[in-house]
Amino acid sequence: MKGDFSRDTFDVAKHFSRVLQQQGRVQLDADWNEQTAILLHYLRILAADLIGPFAGPAGEKALGFKIKELKLIPTSNSWNFSIGNGRYYVDGILCENDGSQDVTYMTQKDFPNPLALSSPTENKKYLVYLDVWERHVTALEDDAIREKALGRADTASRAQVVWQVKIWDMDKPKTPTGQKDANAKAIRANWEQWVNVWQPSYLGCLRAWVKPPKDSKDACLTPPDAKYRGPENQLYRVEIHKVDENTGAATFKWSRDNGAIVTTCELKGTDLTVHNPYGFAVGQWVELTNDGLELRGEPGSLVKVTKVEGDTLTLSAEPKIPTGIQAQEKWATKVRRWDQHEAKGITFFDGAVKIVEQSFDNKDVDTALWIPLEDGIQIQFLKPSNVTTQYRSGDYWLIPARVATGNIEWPDIKEDGKQVPGHKPPNGIRHHYAPLAILTYENSAWSVKEGNDLRCKFQPLNNTCNLSYSYGEEGIGGHLLCNPPES
Repeated sequence: MKGDFSRDTFDVAKHFSRVLQQQGRVQLDADWNEQTAILLHYLRILAADLIGPFAGPAGEKALGFKIKELKLIPTSNSWNFSIGNGRYYVDGILCENDGSQDVTYMTQKDFPNPLALSSPTENKKYLVYLDVWERHVTALEDDAIREKALGRADTASRAQVVWQVKIWDMDKPKTPTGQKDANAKAIRANWEQWVNVWQPSYLGCLRAWVKPPKDSKDACLTPPDAKYRGPENQLYRVEIHKVDENTGAATFKWSRDNGAIVTTCELKGTDLTVHNPYGFAVGQWVELTNDGLELRGEPGSLVKVTKVEGDTLTLSAEPKIPTGIQAQEKWATKVRRWDQHEAKGITFFDGAVKIVEQSFDNKDVDTALWIPLEDGIQIQFLKPSNVTTQYRSGDYWLIPARVATGNIEWPDIKEDGKQVPGHKPPNGIRHHYAPLAILTYENSAWSVKEGNDLRCKFQPLNNTCNLSYSYGEEGIGGHLLCNPPES
């Protein structure tokens, strides 16, 4: 999450049960955020253990995300379908479709401009599935977060559960083996293979360290004997920018402020008018984006700043419109600062740094290939000999750097009798998936055949009476019906 945080201290492997505040101590954002993460982890693991990987509560008004009412849109020659109201759990995460009316595939609030469902050849099949993840929401995305009584101050930000109903052509080459004509039972039984298509088990590994300067006599280093030579504590963010779908080649960008320097903007040619010019300077790379790109997991356009005058940034060239932008979308609406810069030992491509992988087999960290960031911090992308890395745009790693220790907070491991920097998978973004339905195209129409509803349901633990809930504006409410149990 690209926020102004000191660090992210939650570690599931430590099995902490709570955070205990002590009197007279400094209050830090990391402690409060870790407490929330501990509780949320417990609740979601509990829900997943009780419910399973995906299921919804039994009941016509409770079980959500039913795929129905497939209709042709004559103006676009594409099809649309309704997504039923209700609730569904995916890996313990509650997904709520709680509108007053059924949402449709083409009008999903958190998935603008999804892939069109066209009229293909007969006997075509599509899998409809749910993609669930957490999005960071600031006052830029939701103005109601600002406190008007404090002069519209930007205070705490939010994490939002995003659910997106997507479709998958079951004739695609990446469809798991034997699943092209699979029925509902087979898809559920082999769901891990499907998840591996969208979220492979190996999404890249990074390791980082701080290499001290050789024979440095620069008196400006702070402190002069420090390894990390930056003047301030920072939370570095290394994020995958763009991935070539054909070759798998990827680039990355990085920020010393966790990507938190961002503001709204308006673009006209090479002139970018920004709401808040703080933190932007000549020579920096900035990314132009909007909500649509971010919700679809697509990168924005990187361009260099050549002049800063008041609230206007002059760009080196007119930015390329990203391929994911639709005609009806407003672009660009946000500009974010990144801190990568051209230097010896790195290769630039469209404003981002090309990823060069180092083999896991090279155990000598001193002679291995390292990519420099700044102030002594270096990173390395690791490649296993028997696995192909599948990077995803938006995946990221966090590296806290501290002046007091002259080092970064990064785990060490023991290899061949000596301590070396450890390797870590991405901190996020973690997606969660669930199957919803199989669409079949027959007789010039799409439909969900009987038995092709892939949702699972569970009964309440206390099932001594039949309860029927209705959804109101305040959530579960309206009227509660209690009938004698069936004999």
